[in-house]
Amino acid sequence: MKPLLSIQYLRAFAALAVVAYHAMQWRDEGFDVGRAGVDVFFVISGVIMWRITARRDVPPLAFLWRRVTRVAPLYWSATLLVAAIAAAWPWFLPQVLGGGRHLALSLALIPHFDARGRPFPTLPPGWSLIYEAIFYSIFALALAGPRAWRGRVVVGGLTAVVAGGILLHDPVYILGANPMLWQFAAGLGLGVALEHDALPSRWWGVALIGAALSVWTVIQSSGMFVELWRPFFWGVPATLLVAGALSLEAHGGAREWPALKRLGDASYAIYLFHLPAVAVVAHTLGFRNPWLFLPLSLVAAIGAGLAAHLWIEKPLLGWTRSAGVSPASPATID
Repeated sequence: MKPLLSIQYLRAFAALAVVAYHAMQWRDEGFDVGRAGVDVFFVISGVIMWRITARRDVPPLAFLWRRVTRVAPLYWSATLLVAAIAAAWPWFLPQVLGGGRHLALSLALIPHFDARGRPFPTLPPGWSLIYEAIFYSIFALALAGPRAWRGRVVVGGLTAVVAGGILLHDPVYILGANPMLWQFAAGLGLGVALEHDALPSRWWGVALIGAALSVWTVIQSSGMFVELWRPFFWGVPATLLVAGALSLEAHGGAREWPALKRLGDASYAIYLFHLPAVAVVAHTLGFRNPWLFLPLSLVAAIGAGLAAHLWIEKPLLGWTRSAGVSPASPATID
């Protein structure tokens, strides 16, 4: 299946936005809107999961195997790396907390609170993978039913989890059962629109991208963000951004920029490995000058991500896929 260039470019954009957010944390300066990169990732996940399963029967276990082999090995590698760093030099990564139980629960992607009472795993950015795991589990259940009901089952399942979180409230709500899950449903809707050639026109795509960037700019500059309303403050613009990018590609195509596509390919590795890369810059060159620190942090994160993608992610993915591919697990499902 031909990859969507717009999605690859957005993956690069989302990963680098998160890197910038974490880099500016070293200066205690807010670039909170950088966290919206995760919201973009969630919408993208909905699009991709629909696209790779639409109009075909996919065994649920095969789907889960493909998801586990795509996500888990690199996540485990990054988690063990930061855990080792935290054990040897606790001051080097102040965001990372040690502890055997915390590490075990983190590797298993089991929602829990760390020693500071925060809902983050050993590798803090890994919190988003807990949401992805919930989405993948619901999607796998939907694959077991009639194809015509697949989308409804996924949206219904996500809504049921959100409703459960609202009714039960803390800690279930904080640990994943909250409206952020609806961003996957939004991506699912865009996937359906893509499948049926129902995306807006090219000019509407430009307008949607502009609207998304404008909303984020206003929120960042005004400081009006409220975490409770994150799915609306950041999730809605994320949906508009992805819809606009897909519309541009669907109506006239998207120009291929090899360097940007390569960043998109490595976006997951950049997302997982950027914390130690940014920390190296902070501890060696300092972080007092943002005009120097931020660009160097981005360069370091890109370098670490590309290296991890080439030397860790791709070999691990090839090995796990070759060990598990069978007639029930078609290699065409990424």
